Amino acid sequence: MTRTEHEDLEGLAIAAMIGLLSGTGPIPPAEIAKQSFDYAEAMVRERDMRLGAKPGFD
Repeated sequence: MTRTEHEDLEGLAIAAMIGLLSGTGPIPPAEIAKQSFDYAEAMVRERDMRLGAKPGFD
């Protein structure tokens, strides 16, 4: 995994975590963290399927 891919996944996980924290009842922190990365990984897979690989810089 490149640094950019790592940062991208981390950013998506943080966004998912915010959504989980704001839209649900009490969930243990460890479960929120796990679900956040599950959502982020699913988002990356779906994005790659729909858009293909991100082109490099020219």
